[in-house]
Amino acid sequence: MLSALLALATALPVAQEMNQDAPLSERERAVHLLNRLGFGPAPGEIERVMTMGATAWLDEQLAPAPAQDPRLLAALEKFETLGMSPAGVTQWVYQAYIGKGFNYDSLSQEQQRAVRDRRREPGRELVQSVLFRAALSDRRVEEVMCDFWRNHLNVSFTKGDSIEVQVNDYERMVVQRHALGNFSEMLQASARHPAMLNYLDNSLSRRPPSKQELAEIERNAKRSTGSRERAAEAVEIAAQRGLNENYARELLELHTFGVDNGYDQDDVITLAEALTGWTYEGGNRASQEFAFRPDMHVVGDKRLFGRRFIEDDEGGPGQGEAIIAYLAGHKHTARFVALKLTRYLVADVPPQKLVDEIAKVYQKTDGDVPAMVRAIVNSDEFWKREHFQAKFKTPNEFVISAVRAIGGEISDVRSLQGALIAMNQPPYNCDDPTGWYDTAESWLDPGVLAKRWQFALQLADGKVDGVSIPTTFWQCVPEDAPAETWQHHLTRVILPGGAGERTRAVLASVTSDYLQKHKVADLRELGPQLAGLLLGAPEFQKQ
Repeated sequence: MLSALLALATALPVAQEMNQDAPLSERERAVHLLNRLGFGPAPGEIERVMTMGATAWLDEQLAPAPAQDPRLLAALEKFETLGMSPAGVTQWVYQAYIGKGFNYDSLSQEQQRAVRDRRREPGRELVQSVLFRAALSDRRVEEVMCDFWRNHLNVSFTKGDSIEVQVNDYERMVVQRHALGNFSEMLQASARHPAMLNYLDNSLSRRPPSKQELAEIERNAKRSTGSRERAAEAVEIAAQRGLNENYARELLELHTFGVDNGYDQDDVITLAEALTGWTYEGGNRASQEFAFRPDMHVVGDKRLFGRRFIEDDEGGPGQGEAIIAYLAGHKHTARFVALKLTRYLVADVPPQKLVDEIAKVYQKTDGDVPAMVRAIVNSDEFWKREHFQAKFKTPNEFVISAVRAIGGEISDVRSLQGALIAMNQPPYNCDDPTGWYDTAESWLDPGVLAKRWQFALQLADGKVDGVSIPTTFWQCVPEDAPAETWQHHLTRVILPGGAGERTRAVLASVTSDYLQKHKVADLRELGPQLAGLLLGAPEFQKQ
């Protein structure tokens, strides 16, 4: 069967042969909407959107409401740590073993291994919950936007042990809370969150020690060790502790203005100085909450982008908050967010006219996310045929849309997580602060595509642990239909945007080969083969 998929591989770059001026049909509009804002259609959803209309569906999705799918609620109930604060997670990890008298070094090797494994459990629960929500939630637009903001304001478990107790809370309090909210509020929440301060090292950033402080360090070290060499080492170590520009740089480059857009290295340094003292209470018994430490802060008014930001009169983080609010409201941020959002929802190279329109919506609404999403969907550009199936699915979008396409019944998502690891896009594991890219050139790799085909065949054949195809799915094939037409019925469900000539030819060839070897056609045997080919087909990789 892989050979059949290989026969289709060269079709991936081929654009649809269609008059680009022809408007989308009602069915194509429903497909387009669900692909871009719903991780792909499940059986029956296209007809529902066609009945409701795109506007009514979007209104329903953007109305404030919790997810209601009972399958999702039941799946999330089994996770212990999702609703815990970072301090709660820390307590859950350690105190279950050793109570109040915690001393990790005094534990046996076996106990330490047990603690380390338990420390990783909140991360496992978080990643699995993200996949459950994407696959099962009826709040489709919200989950798509969570995926977008997760990348825009990326943090990652790859940072190490200290971040493992913080990311659950980051997902809940930054990403989920603000995914359909206000960008300025989301940016402030991310800037103060321990996971971001940890991931981009701002928790370590502090004013450089003065000459007097270094002299005091040298005197104390010499007094305690009696060694000039040890005292010199202590001074050298202390001198290296100082300003860290990582977060300030990414705040400008990745979160607000964009790369090399209206700022220079001096601005990065000044912003980093303004954010010194922004840290958190770390440690196994600490609150793991945001903390501002005046002794780490570079005191004084700051001049950025031609503006003066005064020092907080109360000796708090007010100066940094004012600067972040200014960045969030700036026209450069409006354009950068508009560019990324239209690239994510419309095209890898979005029309400049649409980018400009969404930037205006951003500025008019102070970064209201639903307003920008609605403006994109209501634009003529969104519905142009040249943008229909013009994007290439990321591995995450492919895996989730494949499960949705077959109406998958999910009891466990660990196999889906394993598939995403194999395809190089596991949630919350992007070490690069840019997050995962969402353009075709980032994912058109033959090795990764082979993993997609393998997953497609296994999923259709019921060999992905924790995911099964319900018997109702096969009811899309009429009982009295001849085997030669099974491919047509399955294509209509799995590839509602249509199949190309090459795909139809491969399906027909596989059907013909099967009928030559079997006296009686059996949908239970041929159906999974056809479904696997359709899920691995070039058309299904398009969005």
